[in-house]
Amino acid sequence: MNNLISITRANFLPLTIAIVVANLSAAFYAHRVFSFVNAVAVLFAALLLHASVNAFNNYFDYKSMIDSRTVKTPFSGGVDVLVKGQMKGSSALLVAFICLVIAGGIGVYFFALFFFILLPLVVYGTIAIVLYTPVISRIYALSEIVAGSGFGVMGVGVYVTQTGNLDTYALTVFIPVTILVGLLLFLNEFPDVDADRLGGRRHLVILLGKRRAAVLYVIGTAATYVWIVYSVLLGFAPVSILVALISLPVAYKASRIVMRECEDTSKLVPALGLNVIMILLTILMIGAGFLIGLIT
Repeated sequence: MNNLISITRANFLPLTIAIVVANLSAAFYAHRVFSFVNAVAVLFAALLLHASVNAFNNYFDYKSMIDSRTVKTPFSGGVDVLVKGQMKGSSALLVAFICLVIAGGIGVYFFALFFFILLPLVVYGTIAIVLYTPVISRIYALSEIVAGSGFGVMGVGVYVTQTGNLDTYALTVFIPVTILVGLLLFLNEFPDVDADRLGGRRHLVILLGKRRAAVLYVIGTAATYVWIVYSVLLGFAPVSILVALISLPVAYKASRIVMRECEDTSKLVPALGLNVIMILLTILMIGAGFLIGLIT
């Protein structure tokens, strides 16, 4: 069981829960609809998809020897269960496929309800999951975009399973989720630059260098909050969604550390933790903002 938890990186799965909750909240605010059955089914499918992504990633990082070279932190560097022989690579790959197939089975149910609107989302998500590590991560500056937008698209799928359509409220959640998940991966790449380069990866930190990448992190973080405010000004979200700005002090502290310590992994680790807190808190507060908007 411990190996299964490790290979699926279960400690990162709360991100998926936050994204699902935010989109369910947005859907309820926008259309006053809530299907408990659909909510439970889509949450389970989303968790399986996230677990599948992590298992695929760990398998391919083991095969490329990236995980044997990385410096492990609580937030980056992969896992050791394959490197240490505690689990076979074939077993990790099997876990990834099983999670993907079960999620696909749940997807059949939703396809019967919302086929045409879900089809492009599912196609994009499947490509992102299966090809992310072996192909997409080897194309310069693409991995962060695909990872972020993949989770954003997953959230849009959650919205569709409740409402049956797409609108500006779905967009309101999609954009910050895409940016924030991209930033999660982006900052976690800083300690792994050398190992990733040797393993054939071509992400933004390798392309830009840590100093310029640190500036981009700050810009991306600021863009998240700018969008939240802008979505209110555009009428895409209620004023109450501004409660998500409560995470700004955490973002500021993380950004200061990143700008100051981007070259020193040991001193950068606190920023990795703050980044996770900022991302989870912001997404959850976006969801809370929509619910508050129902009573204000």
